[in-house]
Amino acid sequence: MSFTPIQSNFYGDIHRWFIGVVIDVQDPLRVARVRVRIFGIHNEDVNEVPESSLPWAQVLIPTTEGGMSGIGRSVGLLPGAQVFGMFMDGEQSQVPVIMGSMPRFEQGDPIDQHVGRNSSTGATPVGSPVVSNNTIDTRSAVGGSNSEKSFNFFVTNGFTPIQASAIIGNLIQESNLDPGVTSGFTGEDSFGIAQWNPAAGRLQLLEDFSEERGLQIGELETQLAFLLYEFSTINPGYYGYSQFREMTNITTATEFFCDKYEAPNARYAHKAQRVAHAKAVLEAYNGN
Repeated sequence: MSFTPIQSNFYGDIHRWFIGVVIDVQDPLRVARVRVRIFGIHNEDVNEVPESSLPWAQVLIPTTEGGMSGIGRSVGLLPGAQVFGMFMDGEQSQVPVIMGSMPRFEQGDPIDQHVGRNSSTGATPVGSPVVSNNTIDTRSAVGGSNSEKSFNFFVTNGFTPIQASAIIGNLIQESNLDPGVTSGFTGEDSFGIAQWNPAAGRLQLLEDFSEERGLQIGELETQLAFLLYEFSTINPGYYGYSQFREMTNITTATEFFCDKYEAPNARYAHKAQRVAHAKAVLEAYNGN
């Protein structure tokens, strides 16, 4: 993978601008680029234009920052952000540069959309997530252990026992389902059952989710609800939500959730252990 430079003989005689959505912020070259799906160029169907085929875009930063060798603040864009930019190679349109983000305004409360709440009756359809605007219905997160509570939560919210077990197998590997645990890696400070990372902005999303709804960030039910919200609503295409919901094999589902949602360093993925945990959960709680 190489870094595409701006052509030195291009001086902007042909302008092409774009609007797109950020798909990935984990730049493998660590030069603060983001992967973007550009409207009108990249079909939203991930089967036709997979995420791996999308371009990495440089991001402009304020002139108040150092602008070299990593000096100054990092780019704060998150997956799902809508952005505006221009192509720095004119008609070739291979070198996108993002100039800013465009706030997105949802119709109604995002949580209400997420749970499928009927706006006229307030009713939540059977099988829909049980997250509401200000509270969490903890009736679904019941059991004698955090793994059993999590299994019941996901199954109640429409996941199959295999899919629920696949998620929980990953969470056991990440945190042993301890909602108060912080990463043991020096300087990482990932937190919670899914080890949400502050550097990627995901921990801030959890904090905002909890604060806006008056929830306790360190409670299992809060983190289960946020995981469900992040996975299915914030950027379902990025996390492969629809694909995951079609999966029927415990190994495939567990490894897929590991790759797409948890995305650990390959050295510490330990997929075999995640699958073993998932199978144990499925055997323990399926049919109970």
